[in-house]
Amino acid sequence: MTVVSFKNVSKSFGARQVLTDITFDVPQGQVVSLIGPSGAGKSTLLRCVNQLDRHTSGNISVAGQQISPSCRQRDLMRLRRHVGMVFQSFNLWPHLSAIGNVMEGPMTVLRRPRGQAREQAEALLEQVGLSAHLDKYPGQLSGGQQQRVAIARALAMEPEVMLFDEATSALDPEMVQEVLGVMEKLAGSGMTMLIVTHEMAFARRIGHRVLFMVDGQIVEDEEPASFFASPATERGRAFLSRALPA
Repeated sequence: MTVVSFKNVSKSFGARQVLTDITFDVPQGQVVSLIGPSGAGKSTLLRCVNQLDRHTSGNISVAGQQISPSCRQRDLMRLRRHVGMVFQSFNLWPHLSAIGNVMEGPMTVLRRPRGQAREQAEALLEQVGLSAHLDKYPGQLSGGQQQRVAIARALAMEPEVMLFDEATSALDPEMVQEVLGVMEKLAGSGMTMLIVTHEMAFARRIGHRVLFMVDGQIVEDEEPASFFASPATERGRAFLSRALPA
């Protein structure tokens, strides 16, 4: 089953073209790494999946729901129930504890009873290794711990696809691995994932597929082993020569 589908999708901000004629499908359970130089359009592509950035032309389908550039707000709200997103910044509510952050969406949006929402939140925080920190507030947690709360909060809405936009870029180096470890476990569970990352070793290890983007276009669409061993384009070879350690 296809979970995410882009058909001839383009996106511009005024006169600036950011995405051009993007077409690809993501089947259920597939992990896709989006890589490429800064300004390639990776984050914009990701944000078009849940329409935080509305595409200019083309068609997007998420979990069977067709999204056109002119779709209504109620359609967007229904779409976003299927999509979880984790950003560079943690975006936690500072006045809520870790467990409060995870419970809020299911109670407010899904109308879940408090007891049911708490039981689910406890299980998710255990899943991301934070059982000992349920009642701590974001200001009492490290950056890596806050990002793991953000992942648990996104999972609490039971999405069909998870989007990660440079989820480790705001973290100190020693905290990166704890977040990547949670993402790897999530991928191993069969979650459909689209990941924008500059962590090349991680992209090679976790993904079923690599989309290499340049100037708003998908230049290569390959299995990680194939792309990292022998990119098909000169642009891909040049990128890896700079991105990979010598």
